[in-house]
Amino acid sequence: MDASDPVPVDQVVARFVAGLDADAREFFEERAAILEFEAGLARAEAERQAYALTCDYLARRQSGLERREVD
Repeated sequence: MDASDPVPVDQVVARFVAGLDADAREFFEERAAILEFEAGLARAEAERQAYALTCDYLARRQSGLERREVD
C-alpha cells in the first residue's frame, strides 16, 4: 500500500484492503469510488459494498470465472 492510497474508514475493511494485491486493490478502490461519487453513497457504505464486490471478484478470480463469456 502506497502512502498516497486512501485508507478505508472502517477498520475491518481497512485490514482487508491492506492485504490485497495490486489488482484487487484497484478493483476495490474503483468500486468504492463509483459507489460514493456516482451512486451518492456515504464513503463508509460505499467501502462496505466495495468490500463485498471485491470478495466476489476474488472468488471468481480464484475459480477461473473472472472472464466469463457473455452470450
